[in-house]
Amino acid sequence: MAYIYLDHAASTPMRPEVRAAMQAVEEEAPGNPSSPHRAGREARARLDEARSRVGRTLGVEPGSVFFVRGGTESDNLAVLGWARARRRAGLTPHLFHSTIEHSAVAGAALEVAREGCRVQTFPVSPEGRVNLDQGEDAATDSPGGLISCIWVSHECGLILPIDQVVGWARPRGYRVHVDGVQGVGRLDHGSILPEVDLFSLSARKLGGPRGMGILVVRQGTEIHPGLFGGGQEGGLRPGTEDVAGAVGTAVALELAATSREAEEVRLGELLETLEDRLRLAIPDLVIHGAEGPRTPHILNLGIPGLPQDLLPGALDLAGVGVSAGSACRSGTTGPSPALSALYGPDHAAAVAPVRISLGWNTRAAQVEEAAQIIIRTVEEVRRAFG
Repeated sequence: MAYIYLDHAASTPMRPEVRAAMQAVEEEAPGNPSSPHRAGREARARLDEARSRVGRTLGVEPGSVFFVRGGTESDNLAVLGWARARRRAGLTPHLFHSTIEHSAVAGAALEVAREGCRVQTFPVSPEGRVNLDQGEDAATDSPGGLISCIWVSHECGLILPIDQVVGWARPRGYRVHVDGVQGVGRLDHGSILPEVDLFSLSARKLGGPRGMGILVVRQGTEIHPGLFGGGQEGGLRPGTEDVAGAVGTAVALELAATSREAEEVRLGELLETLEDRLRLAIPDLVIHGAEGPRTPHILNLGIPGLPQDLLPGALDLAGVGVSAGSACRSGTTGPSPALSALYGPDHAAAVAPVRISLGWNTRAAQVEEAAQIIIRTVEEVRRAFG
């Protein structure tokens, strides 16, 4: 069988419908959307249409949709932009975020702390419960802060209770930012988008173009730009807009939304089959996130007694593409910060993590073959390092 790609949480292949839509834009509307001539006006029309389509799919006003360069920039712009806007208003920002955030949020939090922002974290249990008690004093001292919470863990697929986060934030005057990168297209976003102030997503996780993301900004939420020099995207993200990328993002989001219910069932069944096969063959297997609700496309395995980060490479040589965790941690060593926060550093250091993630083009035969390869590879590596 051909190489089996099971790292869709990092990047999923572009859908053919997306590719066709982007090619049509490149051929039919090559102008700069800020130019006043006919070619520019056509590009502007395509861009405006893409924004409206995204707004309809997400259930938000088109004016709240901003195209940015990927999920990381979206998270950064939400956190840093909000904090800097507060400081420019003469206020001391307070940022409150979960301990299992993606590095795009955690890294931005470190930066705003260096800039004088008060930053606190709240723990998340393996069952997906959030403990917001630590924010009570800060909320009293500095109302009007921002709470940032990931919707679906990029590491293990654990689903966090955004409704609980919103319920805590609103009476305290806090804004809410949600990293929805791994949730949109896999779970129902209808109850979340209307309730939050800032929402981030990535096109590439949906079968869209690389380097495209969206930041949804609720009206009245002040965001300071991170780049300067133009008025594009309402001045929030200056630079010539990628019209083809915006159209491709809109198409990918629509396809993911319309197929979501069927895909939730299909991917859930495939993941359950894979998990059952592996549990039966590897008795001491750990499934991270299994204690709580999980998204249907991410399975994080813990293999005790093996060197960290070794299995993904061995599986790659055997013909299966997986990861040890977030692609943004590529090149780093040591336990995952998210798994350490969930289970403790001793546990995270004692197991070799393997993140398997499925996508729109994953097929049952691939999952069956991958299960056999994973089982065989684990046995071989254990013999070598036993």
